[in-house]
Amino acid sequence: MYTKRYNTQPSEEIGLYGASSPFLSELRGFDTCTQPRSLRTLAKIVSDGLCHRCGSCIGICPTEVLRTDSKEYPVVSNLSACTDCGLCAKVCPGDEFNVIDHYKKMFGTEPDLKDTHGIFKRAVLGYSPDNKLRRNSTSGGIITALLVHMLESGQIDGAVVTGSDEKTLWKGEPKIARTKADILAATKSKYAISPTNVVIAEILKHEGKYAFVGLPCQIHGILKAASLNKKLKERVAITIGLICHAAVDHEAFEVIWDSLGGRVKSAKRFISRVGKHPGTPALELENGEMCPVYFPEKKGYRPSSMEMINILYRLYTPMRCTTCFDAMAEFADIAVGDPWMPPPEKDIDFYQGWSFALARTARGDEILKKAIADGAIVARDITRFQARECNLEMAKEKRNRAAWIMGYRARRYMPVPFYGIKRPSDIACHRGFKVALNIFTHIFCFFTPPRRFILKVMLSNAGYILLWVNNKRRSLKRAVRHFRAKRRWRAYEA
Repeated sequence: MYTKRYNTQPSEEIGLYGASSPFLSELRGFDTCTQPRSLRTLAKIVSDGLCHRCGSCIGICPTEVLRTDSKEYPVVSNLSACTDCGLCAKVCPGDEFNVIDHYKKMFGTEPDLKDTHGIFKRAVLGYSPDNKLRRNSTSGGIITALLVHMLESGQIDGAVVTGSDEKTLWKGEPKIARTKADILAATKSKYAISPTNVVIAEILKHEGKYAFVGLPCQIHGILKAASLNKKLKERVAITIGLICHAAVDHEAFEVIWDSLGGRVKSAKRFISRVGKHPGTPALELENGEMCPVYFPEKKGYRPSSMEMINILYRLYTPMRCTTCFDAMAEFADIAVGDPWMPPPEKDIDFYQGWSFALARTARGDEILKKAIADGAIVARDITRFQARECNLEMAKEKRNRAAWIMGYRARRYMPVPFYGIKRPSDIACHRGFKVALNIFTHIFCFFTPPRRFILKVMLSNAGYILLWVNNKRRSLKRAVRHFRAKRRWRAYEA
């Protein structure tokens, strides 16, 4: 029976009534007693706001009962095929992911729940020596370079990546890349929520070794699926986790798309970040021109991708993302992201394109070392102290947010994800006014009616002024943060 986590009162097992669940339209005509138990459980997970929309339930279903809807939630497409095997509910990382157990399996030890960066064997800053790949990637192109190297050296037969949807350009499309061209076509970050784990079904159908690239929640789903299916465990050769603050609900990109007017008709590609760290998004038009996505008519200052994404996070972070604590992809073989830290050496210029990577497992370390030795990646080792400074503020913010919201929901007997911890506060780094203020800035993720209007204001001339002021504030804050980090480095080295 599905139960509300951290609840002292048992929850009722329900049919699909009352809550706004995507399953309702498919199952409303069936008597509650005849509805498959596993689908009722899955629908309860969705309606309780615990669904990551990772696609794990769809990918592992042996009879193809489920599909995604327009918002990437799982829905029933073939009810008569359901055998009520329960795999869809068992694999769900949104409902349950036992952190303690998985740490013991992967690393042979229990986790330090307040450690934002987790266990890792090696930390590097690096980039692809292929100048074109480095230029066209989000950061330094380490992930793409790794995948190409593994494919060409015969270590894998394909890689799970997220490309761009051909019809709705801002949407991500999960796929298995089996050629170098397919891998290169999937470069650049995709911020809209995407059900990457639906490809589990294809991995199970076709023999071979595969690399998997996904968000922390999707890595959680792959690990759970592999524990339920031996064939999947044998075929996933390596997992590469993306350092993640949150995904973004589709409505945000729909509003942004509408703001571009007729330009979208002649667009052939949406590029999430043009230029390096932090970059700006753009549309590539059919005539080859590049049209900025935000304020294309403005000259001079234009908000970066990260400045706008920070706005979107505070309006459109999905419900389940607010209770996720894993910012640094702690359960991947290799974790990769942007190097949000001061450059550790004078000749490192992040604006030229660099990636930050943590090799967590022996398998991940071996693959990273081989790529460096074979010249597929140019990398520099950084100290463990420096590595733990990278993305530190974001990781703390995500962990504290998850602890606060889980605690709030648990005190009100609302469902929260089960992580195998005694209480939500165990994963918090600290408490205080700063944490409360950050939670308050996410209020429109829960109180949703005004957020479309607010985003439209932020895309107007008034919003442009506010973003310019915020840019100056962020620049000053970054300078102070980098100064303090370098001072800590010097003190640590001394």
